[in-house]
Amino acid sequence: MSTGLDIKEAVVDVGSSFTIIRESGTIAGGYLDFEVNSQATKPFIRGFFVEATLAYDTAVVEGDIVNVPNLDGQFMVMNNTAEAFENEVVDYNAVLYRCNVSGEIHRFSGETWDTQTYDHKSVWEVIATSCYALCTENLFGTELDQDEEFVQLGLESSSLYIPHNKGIRLMDRFVVASGEYYKVDSVHKRQFGGVDVCKLEEDTRQ
Repeated sequence: MSTGLDIKEAVVDVGSSFTIIRESGTIAGGYLDFEVNSQATKPFIRGFFVEATLAYDTAVVEGDIVNVPNLDGQFMVMNNTAEAFENEVVDYNAVLYRCNVSGEIHRFSGETWDTQTYDHKSVWEVIATSCYALCTENLFGTELDQDEEFVQLGLESSSLYIPHNKGIRLMDRFVVASGEYYKVDSVHKRQFGGVDVCKLEEDTRQ
């Protein structure tokens, strides 16, 4: 394990401290060494895509949200791949996406009768709060791969990358903290190990 320890010491020496934000609370994550792709020609990749090296004993798993003060924000762990040497894990290579929204997941749970207007009103149950996510509003495609060409999304839709453990479902409502309401039109659970990719549309439901 000397190679892993050497790499860990190097990451501590040159890297940045970070914390892991989970449902149970925030825990210390240790250190990571990150690289922003300054050579990329696509502005979105330069602003939202980060590669990182983590120690062999990291607690980070795919789908985690990590806060990296030196990167000024929260990031979602899209994948976390072990690197081995002589049959031992020596470090992990991770891909992080910057979270540009925080919000709540609401789920339809029935209707009530408004005695003032005599209209039916939908009842929404709050399923999850403090949901950090990446929302690509009419920017590129649903595959944020730096080596692939992007396609333009339709003007009526957006894509949302959100941790799988938030439990988002088809027809849920995603309420962004800034006030936007989105309807979940589809959920793709197998593109990434711990992250769901959703297609969103503006939610006009009452």
